[in-house]
Amino acid sequence: MDNNIYEIIEKYAGELAAMESYDCNTWKLLVKLGGSCYETIDGADFAALTQDDIGTACGEDSVHPIERQILQADNGINALVLSRTPYCLQAAKQGRPLTATLDDMAQIVGYQVQTVSYEKEAVDTALKKATGCFIKEKDHAKKGFTITTGRNLYEAVVALTVLEKSAEVNLKAKALGGAKPLPKIEADLMRMIYKKKYSVAEQEVKSKEGDA
Repeated sequence: MDNNIYEIIEKYAGELAAMESYDCNTWKLLVKLGGSCYETIDGADFAALTQDDIGTACGEDSVHPIERQILQADNGINALVLSRTPYCLQAAKQGRPLTATLDDMAQIVGYQVQTVSYEKEAVDTALKKATGCFIKEKDHAKKGFTITTGRNLYEAVVALTVLEKSAEVNLKAKALGGAKPLPKIEADLMRMIYKKKYSVAEQEVKSKEGDA
């Protein structure tokens, strides 16, 4: 494996390991780099990742077949983060869409994040509307989880952190009568502007860490 590819994956694995909710048994990274697809092995310790913890994401007998198909398709998605963070899981258990109440969710993730069954068509449809979705708890070995995506690992990781924060705000706001969703037209406009004119930092990351 190219050492640069390992360093990119290790970098974002380390950032995820620093999250309070990190548990090595509930996290996975998949990324397309240099024309090949890679994934962290199940149970890899992101805080001390080694090259042996990264494999080629091409096997058909996978517990994550849908994610691999998404990564290998020509859809602009070059990275996925699979996670089981606490607030996203709570949002998923409600079975309702999580609607943006914060500007950064509208810009980075999208207006609504859907909770869907672990089926290719359902996941594809949800990811066309947002950079993330929740998988129902009864699916995928009876454990729900969150998928976030990006043109590179930077975007997929940022999408997760924003989504987890948004889920926390929405759930805690219920005690005060509920958070007020952003108007859809306004949220869609934010998202469109963000995608067309993202920050200088993201442009630099994309040039170095996007698919080659």
